[in-house]
Amino acid sequence: MTQLLRIAGAYFLLVLSMSLDAPPRIMAAESAAAMPPPVSFSFDFSASTSYRLEDLIFDGDAHKPKHGVVSLTVDKMHSTGRMSYAYPVQLYDNTTGTNETASFSTRFTFAIRTVKNSCRGDGMAFFLTSYPSVLPSDSAGNDLGLIAGINANDGQTSAIGKERFVAVEFDTFKRNFDPSSDHIGIDINSVSKSPNTTILPNSSLNGTMTASIAFNSSTNMLVASLWFGGHPSSAKPDYEVSALLTDPDIKSLLPPQVAVGFSAATGDGYASTECIELHQLMSWSFNSTLALIKQDQNMKITRVHVMLIIGGGALVLVLVVWFSISCWILKRNQKAFDNGTGGATRRFEYADLAAATNNFSEKLGQGAFGVVYKGKLKQLGCEVAVKKILKEVSGGHKDFFTEVRTISGLKHQNLVKFLGWCCRGYSSNILHHLLCCWSWRRKNDEELFLVYELVENGNLNDHLYKGRTAAVPTVLTWPIRYNIAKGIGSALRYLHHDCKPYILHRDIKPDNILLDKAYNAKLADFGLSRMANQDNTTLQTRAVGPEGYMDPQCRQSGTNVRFNRSSDVYSFGIVLLGIACTRKVRQQIWDLYKDGGDVVEAADPSLLGTEGFNRWQIERVIILGLWCSFTERGHRPDMWRVMDVLDHGGSLPDLISVVKSTPASECTNQDASGSSASNYSDEAPLFSGRSSS
Repeated sequence: MTQLLRIAGAYFLLVLSMSLDAPPRIMAAESAAAMPPPVSFSFDFSASTSYRLEDLIFDGDAHKPKHGVVSLTVDKMHSTGRMSYAYPVQLYDNTTGTNETASFSTRFTFAIRTVKNSCRGDGMAFFLTSYPSVLPSDSAGNDLGLIAGINANDGQTSAIGKERFVAVEFDTFKRNFDPSSDHIGIDINSVSKSPNTTILPNSSLNGTMTASIAFNSSTNMLVASLWFGGHPSSAKPDYEVSALLTDPDIKSLLPPQVAVGFSAATGDGYASTECIELHQLMSWSFNSTLALIKQDQNMKITRVHVMLIIGGGALVLVLVVWFSISCWILKRNQKAFDNGTGGATRRFEYADLAAATNNFSEKLGQGAFGVVYKGKLKQLGCEVAVKKILKEVSGGHKDFFTEVRTISGLKHQNLVKFLGWCCRGYSSNILHHLLCCWSWRRKNDEELFLVYELVENGNLNDHLYKGRTAAVPTVLTWPIRYNIAKGIGSALRYLHHDCKPYILHRDIKPDNILLDKAYNAKLADFGLSRMANQDNTTLQTRAVGPEGYMDPQCRQSGTNVRFNRSSDVYSFGIVLLGIACTRKVRQQIWDLYKDGGDVVEAADPSLLGTEGFNRWQIERVIILGLWCSFTERGHRPDMWRVMDVLDHGGSLPDLISVVKSTPASECTNQDASGSSASNYSDEAPLFSGRSSS
């Protein structure tokens, strides 16, 4: 509060100085206007003596010249950067009645370079916009750092307010609105509606190039020329694009004084490829025929004005204090949730989820820890599954944050896609905090939600154990079941061996295996997952999970239960036996194998005579399931070995030899994991029944 009073005192001194002398803003404008007309500058970033850092503004990922270049983007996806001239440029005169518009020209040498053999995207642009230049929020990818992204502007394709612009783009990535991958275009406040575009050969915007852009105020023509190579080899450019810009267009779009500079961005990658580009500037020159016009200094101050200013200042001070307290509360809450979720995932408002689910009217399923509802989010334009957390294993939202952190960075075709989260009782809307900053919500008032893609065909448990219903009209054929087994195995191999650090799911069961329209498997429900320490093969935590599918060596109370990757392998083995044999317990199948019988006799009878019945595959899946579900951890395969069997027909061991190397209690202990598969689950399915798309 003492600090706020000091700020208030300084503010009143500032108000008094404004009332008795020329306003500081006008003085600053006058100082900027002192630059000699016409505007002209030239920067060569290879020599530090040819530019002053005070003449340049860097925003986003753009950084100061290094090794002779200015880098607008860095070596990562979703990189956005902007560099602009530090002073305003007069575009037209609206003060003298002449309505004079400046002619200007600029020339720059630049480079676009791909990184680590990645795919290309997205490009860079020279722009004119309101001064000072501000980098729009979420403006990555094809927005080229010019337009606020979908998270910030509700999907608008044109810039609004002070972010409006005229630009020349050098685009390297084909979107649905682009004519080709490589092209140069003139953008009038939109990157998707260019009035003129010139198509270039694929991958030609690569390496060092020189461009020239000129606007003639007499003809209203904007012309952009491009030469490949570091320096133009001839007067004739390799490519050119032009557009007619009329006075009304410019003056309705841009203010009299504008910022000039460069913007660039990279966007998403493909499933296995990151799209990364470096956008670099080596030199830049600019000339304009219209000098900066001084602002009007004729301001007559009266006592009435002074009183109004001081009274207004007092009101502003009250609002500042109120706003500061509200922002402190907002920042405190946001920090708590961002620390929990990692800050990298999308947060939805509760009102959006309520509208999407028709006030949570269509329930898809309910388990011990959550209820799942079907909905359609307008922001995403797709159907979603919204999981409301009912009960958490640990306090302080630890398990909620665990699931969010675990799944937010995962990308695999056999994992359910995570879209975002929501906490009712917490809002990032500053207006909400201004109105409600004195109301303190208790933790018990908060409701937690997770948002996933909707997987249409329910879960594997329904298809295997609940018989034919309206939701499950047909029996899964063997080719579908085999594809499901491979899909689950592929997801586990990704979690165990491709993630750094690796991830233990700890809750693998048919309820958590969802099926899409084509009956492809998607592993879901990461509420019990934990990221493992790479320096330690085990993870000590509590024994929480489905009893029938849990590693027998993890079935104990207390907080020092040791999980590792083989614990997930055990659960996967029990699932494999369920896929092939449905209602047979493991002990029955093991006895058949041990006595030299045909394990295919244990297969689900509903598979016999069906399309695609493959005796060889069924036998191998059953043996693989027995191998994975040994009680002794050291005798289970890892997921690389499992997928070698499923994908490539890898060899299987003699399980009798494996058993002989273990204590005699091995076989009898196996029955502890062999209760009827229909009774394995300690929780109702995440989805019950089939959902329409």
